[in-house]
Amino acid sequence: MRKRQLHLHKLKEYVTAISPVQCDYFVEACIVALENQGQYSPVKLMVEGDFEREFTLSWSGNVKKEGWQEKRVSAENGSIAIAFFLILEMTDYEVIQQSIIGTGFDYWLGFKRNHPNYDPDNFLNARLEVSGINRGNESLIQQRVRQKLRQVKLSKGFSISAFIIVTEFGTPKSIMIQI
Repeated sequence: MRKRQLHLHKLKEYVTAISPVQCDYFVEACIVALENQGQYSPVKLMVEGDFEREFTLSWSGNVKKEGWQEKRVSAENGSIAIAFFLILEMTDYEVIQQSIIGTGFDYWLGFKRNHPNYDPDNFLNARLEVSGINRGNESLIQQRVRQKLRQVKLSKGFSISAFIIVTEFGTPKSIMIQI
């Protein structure tokens, strides 16, 4: 299994469709969610499901946690940072834009610019649904994956792939499914 280092603060360099400020927000939430669960840089992240790989997450500096008192919010927003990295590292896609509430998924993905199927006139090529859990056992994680599978089926009218990424920060690990 190939192991790769992901420096969280570099997310804004890799995700160009989302503002650097918003990327930093997701990264800060991710760091808070990890540290709330006793995880400190560097930490191993296992990816399981349809995609399997081991990553080392690293970050530097301290974050102010006073603005992150609701742990559920830091887990949900922090899982977006992880999902963006996993999409970029493990698929042919990149993040294009946030979707509208009610579509059944969180983000639109498009083929990377160097991909043979990249088309600047047809750039919404896949869907991404993201979820975060502070700490949970395998049963809870799988329950969340099933919930997200049902949710993504709301958008089955789109005949394009969908990715579901559920990150649990206590271990930490991510389940990554493609449908």
